[in-house]
Amino acid sequence: MRVAVLGAGGIGGYYGARLAKAGHDVVFIARGAHLEAMQERGLTVLTPEGESTLPVVAVADPQGLDPVDLVLFCVKAYDTESGARSIVPLVASDTTVLTVQNGVDNVVSIASVVGTGAVLAAAVYAALQIAGPGVIARTGAEARIAFGEPGGAVTARTTCIAAAFERSGIAYQVSPDIDRILWEKFLFITGVGGVTALARSGIGALVSSPEGRALLAASCEEIVTVARAEGAPLGPEAARAAIAQAEKLPAPWRSSLARDLEDGRRLEVGALSGAVVRRGRRLGIVTPIHQAITACLSVHQPKTSGA
Repeated sequence: MRVAVLGAGGIGGYYGARLAKAGHDVVFIARGAHLEAMQERGLTVLTPEGESTLPVVAVADPQGLDPVDLVLFCVKAYDTESGARSIVPLVASDTTVLTVQNGVDNVVSIASVVGTGAVLAAAVYAALQIAGPGVIARTGAEARIAFGEPGGAVTARTTCIAAAFERSGIAYQVSPDIDRILWEKFLFITGVGGVTALARSGIGALVSSPEGRALLAASCEEIVTVARAEGAPLGPEAARAAIAQAEKLPAPWRSSLARDLEDGRRLEVGALSGAVVRRGRRLGIVTPIHQAITACLSVHQPKTSGA
């Protein structure tokens, strides 16, 4: 399979490396010191099981590349529109663009550029990050990815992607209900993860204090209320389930949003809490917790995103 990975950060670097190691024709589209390191030294992947380095093809610009079978769309949500425009040369009539981004608006944004039929949504569950230029680290259990057609059908393209993942040793699920999976992940990373960023705290201190638990519950309930008013597939028990999931995490756990905040990187808050606020205003639902998260974190946005 011919694969292009747009955004070779934690997720894109890890999955691209797995696909390349299995013999697929993979090109990474990256930038800055990370790109230079991959071009000079290859891509190193660190996991609890060991370390491996492989030579890779990495470029700064997809212009001039031939169309591919699969685009793994892995850029941060704030780069979605520019990223979608950049991959136009890679998208033929039979190309699939698989977005693994945070948020629930990315499919529509990408489809507005490359066409609705090209885009599939996926949710990734993993502790993955860039550990240094040309180095990707997985610090937790094996990464998992769920993806599927909007209506749940098993199609030729989902079967083809599943076969490529199987060959690459990637843990995957072809979901018949990808919309629900996306919203449940959105609820967790926004409702729980957003609070860890706002509080500058690991999850343990939040779930162990009455005030912290109340804040987490209110944050999640706002999302569920907005989602259900919009017709999204979240049940009334979804907020309690998200809190129960948070209680099982290691006490130091913080969201990627919180880590980006601490490291001074650009934040995806507009695609997370900001999306809750926008939907709430459109539906006439007040969302004071997510208004506060959006307002407080937005003032920490750097003027430009990192490399």
